[in-house]
Amino acid sequence: MRILIVGAGSVSGKSALQAAKAAGATVIATTSRKENLPGADHTIHGIDLENPAAVDLILADRFLTQQPLDYIAYIPARGAVGISLEEAEASMVEPSLSYSVRPYLKLHKALHPKKTIALSGFITMEPLLKIYGAMCFTKIAMEQLAVDHPKDLQIIRIGMFHSNSVRGIMILAQRRFMRDPSYQPEWRAEWKASGKKFPEFFYAKNYKCEEETYRIHGQGKPFRPTEPSDIAEGFRLAFSGESKPIINVLGPWLWTEDSMPVLPESIQSRMHFVPTDLNLI
Repeated sequence: MRILIVGAGSVSGKSALQAAKAAGATVIATTSRKENLPGADHTIHGIDLENPAAVDLILADRFLTQQPLDYIAYIPARGAVGISLEEAEASMVEPSLSYSVRPYLKLHKALHPKKTIALSGFITMEPLLKIYGAMCFTKIAMEQLAVDHPKDLQIIRIGMFHSNSVRGIMILAQRRFMRDPSYQPEWRAEWKASGKKFPEFFYAKNYKCEEETYRIHGQGKPFRPTEPSDIAEGFRLAFSGESKPIINVLGPWLWTEDSMPVLPESIQSRMHFVPTDLNLI
């Protein structure tokens, strides 16, 4: 088995690499840096997804293309966050799709793996709608693509975990609260009443919502926040040939789905933000 992991240096990328190696796979990994990635059998250096030529640079690698590929795990995602869903504008969505989605569609079309796997989150939860901004539409688009093309694409939804990207979103939200007293007044009041520092409040609120919203999938296991080993378990399931288009990973809770969640009206009324040319075909 041969697996390409794009963005293998991140927390989720390392979890994907761990799962791939546990499955006995040969791993080709990309990084924007010059150093080889530990655990990878081959590293493709200098891959910056902000560069429009990044996918072509990946496809030019001879080690990658000399044999068929079984899976692509695409980790990178970027977009306008730290704002509420209602503040997102249509112009913010295309740059996010160009970084987070279009590259893996192009890689899939060129390399013809059994499946391409990308990452999403439980972004229809109320706390995330307040801070995920334009990324909500990117993630929904990714999930819809997987549901529409389950033989080719797959999504792993992951609960909130500690990483540089989540920390960055948390800092953006905190700065907004500090400089704009009119921003999310109910959430602000709840934060102040908690007596907690904002990072502690931020994570606790999300974890509470995760537990309350998805307890039905716990199968008797107590809730705990998601850890890298849980993410690796999601990738293990994907690499073992799971057919459902959506794999959910929430701490020790793991379940699959083959349809989209019910979208709140705030998302449904703005789905025209997602361009109609986004497709695998």
